[in-house]
Amino acid sequence: MSITLDLPPKVEALLRQRAESTGQDISQMALAVLTLGLSLDDQDFFEALKGIQRGLDDFEQGQFSSLEDFIAEQNQKYGLSLEA
Repeated sequence: MSITLDLPPKVEALLRQRAESTGQDISQMALAVLTLGLSLDDQDFFEALKGIQRGLDDFEQGQFSSLEDFIAEQNQKYGLSLEA
């Protein structure tokens, strides 16, 4: 099934940035984001939306980090050993 969505420019920019930073096709990234969002219960979904809005606001103000920085932060915070 094919669906066409008109994304606000800042959402499209975030989606493109995430796809590029992870080496994925933008369509695959959009599918992953939608799948994750639809798998959450209502409370988690709305909490995620609030977090997304904060991220969009930060992005609009030029406040964002690279995938490598995010992974390093998560590794330190949770004692992980993830790699980009």
